[in-house]
Amino acid sequence: MRFADPELLVLLALLPLIWWALRPGAGGESAGLRLPMLSTLGDSTPPTWRLRSLPFLPLLRLAGVLLVILALARPQTTDAESVIEAEGIDVVLTIDVSRSMTQQRLGTETRLDAAREVARDFVSRRGNDRVGVVTFQAESLVLSPLTLDLEAVESLITTSVRNGLVREGTALGLALTQSIELLRDSNAASRVIVALTDGEDNIRIVRPVEAAAIARALGIRIYTIGVTRLDASAASVDELALRFIAEETGGTYFRATELDQLTEAYAEIDTLEKARVGAETFARHSDIAAWLLVPGIVLILLELVAHATWWRRAP
Repeated sequence: MRFADPELLVLLALLPLIWWALRPGAGGESAGLRLPMLSTLGDSTPPTWRLRSLPFLPLLRLAGVLLVILALARPQTTDAESVIEAEGIDVVLTIDVSRSMTQQRLGTETRLDAAREVARDFVSRRGNDRVGVVTFQAESLVLSPLTLDLEAVESLITTSVRNGLVREGTALGLALTQSIELLRDSNAASRVIVALTDGEDNIRIVRPVEAAAIARALGIRIYTIGVTRLDASAASVDELALRFIAEETGGTYFRATELDQLTEAYAEIDTLEKARVGAETFARHSDIAAWLLVPGIVLILLELVAHATWWRRAP
């Protein structure tokens, strides 16, 4: 059971005051005949049941007021309740497909193959979320706009290859801007970009920090993943910039030197976003206030009628 207006339960604090006002003798000293000795009355008659029950009569009004207060708080019973995982995450996967991604290895695979494998797994667990894909070298390319056709997205990620016609480079800022454009008109509860790269932005059309400022203004979070080597001194990825982009937009930066770390990065992003959106609870409630209000009023009226009839006392 729940109360729709629980704040009205504060009225229960009035019950002790009501009992104090209704207690026997609360209205002052009752009228009577003073006698020096009970023997003056002769044989006294034992008190009747009405006289013995008189001190308990105010309990009827007290119980009635209690029921009325509970009824005012609108008690409800839950007939049915279900928890449904919330929907509404739009995510764009922004993947670096430059030459270094195909020449350097991450575990037993190339960095690009590892990135594709983990991204496909991430997409397969999206449920009813929409996913878009942007790849980039010196230019960026929208492989897929936001769509619910996750099988098509997985297929695009699998078959996408470097076409060899785009000059080499790392246009991270441009790719982020294009990813933001995909999410600009989205009404999803959560809008996210997952950007993966193993290099440093060297195409100055749009700087990554500028793209981060746009994303922050639009309420879009960017999670960044830097694929690098164990030896940080030999790394070419600009981790400082990736960390700034993530923190500026409310996301997180992940460093991946092994395939397991890359997998864990995507898994943590999945967990963070699901926790952020949460779950929706749907319940159907039935008011039972009438079942308390009617008996409460009846008890109060019964006490008033009793005082005016059977338990009426002459002054």
